[in-house]
Amino acid sequence: MKYIIFLILFLISCNTPQNYKVIGVIKEIHENERKLLIDHEEIPGFMVKMVMFFNLHESIDINQFSANDSVSFNLIIKDTKSYTTNYKILGKSKNFDDDSFWNDDKDSKYTLKEPGEYIDNASFITTDNKEISISDYNSNFTMISFIFSKCPMPNMCPASIVKNQYLAKHFKNKNINFLMISFDYLYDTPQVLKNIYGPIETDNMKFLSSFNHLNDIFSLAQQSGVAFWGVEENNIGHSMRTILIDNNLKLVKTFDGLDWKPSEAKRDIENLIKLYR
Repeated sequence: MKYIIFLILFLISCNTPQNYKVIGVIKEIHENERKLLIDHEEIPGFMVKMVMFFNLHESIDINQFSANDSVSFNLIIKDTKSYTTNYKILGKSKNFDDDSFWNDDKDSKYTLKEPGEYIDNASFITTDNKEISISDYNSNFTMISFIFSKCPMPNMCPASIVKNQYLAKHFKNKNINFLMISFDYLYDTPQVLKNIYGPIETDNMKFLSSFNHLNDIFSLAQQSGVAFWGVEENNIGHSMRTILIDNNLKLVKTFDGLDWKPSEAKRDIENLIKLYR
């Protein structure tokens, strides 16, 4: 019932198309996916400064853009989808990147893990303000997704939460946990997460805070192949990936990007359950 209520509210809130004027700088161009990674300014009344991906409307020629183009455009949000249109190139921004998150790090604690390899244990804080490690859940499988509460894009963190709700409901009688871990280690305290997500937590779906657990969230995110940046500057950007681990913390499956389907994940998990019997 909680899943249904949350989904209805989520869809109602996105029923009316919203149109926002945005200004930012293009950081990356993903031609095949028709997406631009843009470091944008605050969108008054909607979103703080962030670095994030924007979908291009089919009418937009992606070949007109270059990295570091300063652009203005319109962000259209309708239902659970969003796209951008009406681009104007305003000029060129200087090319610099002082974000050490992307630098190579030979410390295995911060090395990407591949399926079949083991992630390190990490500890976070529950919405009841208790410290807990991933291994404490002691479940056959644990699905981990990364979110932050201020993410306003319906096809990103909110959609990830709905997908996890669907899976948690389906596997409620199986020994599987679904963890939604916030990488906003400054704003998303246990109390903030409890206020927002407490009503939709279940026995097998939990929200965890990385508040005062900076090393844990950085190591788990990099081992999982998830990038996030701009927390300190209140200019958050992130990539999307969900991982599935077994009870020995072995990485067994990844679900990449925005578009993985919960029905396909359900099938994959059911097949894994059969293999692990």
